[in-house]
Amino acid sequence: MTKNLINFSLLLLLLISVSACGSKLVIQNVDFANPIEMVMPADAQANVSDTRTGLSFNLNAILEKEGITPADFEGTAVRMIRNTDGLFFLTAPGFRHVFILESGQRELKESQVVSIPGERLQNPAFNQRSPLIQLVDGDRSFNLSSSGLN
Repeated sequence: MTKNLINFSLLLLLLISVSACGSKLVIQNVDFANPIEMVMPADAQANVSDTRTGLSFNLNAILEKEGITPADFEGTAVRMIRNTDGLFFLTAPGFRHVFILESGQRELKESQVVSIPGERLQNPAFNQRSPLIQLVDGDRSFNLSSSGLN
């Protein structure tokens, strides 16, 4: 009788443990926005890093799309900001585009590439204007969302 009670107790404990592992915690309505843009100078290999957040990556694929060589880009300040949905917006002086990137497992994936009308960017800066991201370049200003220019 005690052996059956012990077996039943162990079985019940196992079932409770397994059922507790089945559900995962979900936190909703998270605002991923980072109101302060990251300014990261590129090195000779087109690597950038932000000491405040620890984010670091290589820009070679983006520079190729912009038609800029890493040697010509060395020392250029790359600008990056994160919106409420967790997407990263990236641009730099000399670019014709804003790259909207989503984070993956140890990667940043292109979500959207937004062409900025007119000449190449001279001195771009991002501002958080939730839910939009504002791009300012001299006297030009553009509102961006995850789908592009607004």
